[in-house]
Amino acid sequence: MPYHDALAAGIPVTSGSDAPVTAPDWLQGISTMILREGRGSGRVSGPDQRIGLEAALRTYTTNAAWQDSAEGWKGTVEPGKVADLCVLDGDLLTLDPHDIPQLAVRHTILDGEIVHADH
Repeated sequence: MPYHDALAAGIPVTSGSDAPVTAPDWLQGISTMILREGRGSGRVSGPDQRIGLEAALRTYTTNAAWQDSAEGWKGTVEPGKVADLCVLDGDLLTLDPHDIPQLAVRHTILDGEIVHADH
């Protein structure tokens, strides 16, 4: 997927975790978009198509909500929108992208209610 070129052309790239079409692990998806490294070989495929963390996150959040014509009620964290989010056991902003897939999900919040808590 030419992520960088598509985004540079103004195309709203979207991502999802719809198994079995793709791996259900969105953290792996984020890491892959940033690194573009093969999981088995570590070989970089299309290094010029790497994108940053913020752009990768948008493919799963605001862009995905836009694709569903649901940007008015989901996709960002702000008053009046559903609070569907997860709390991770680490800081995505400072973590090595190689380590993103190993992050634990500490809490999952659905419509403002905690539905999963890893104590």
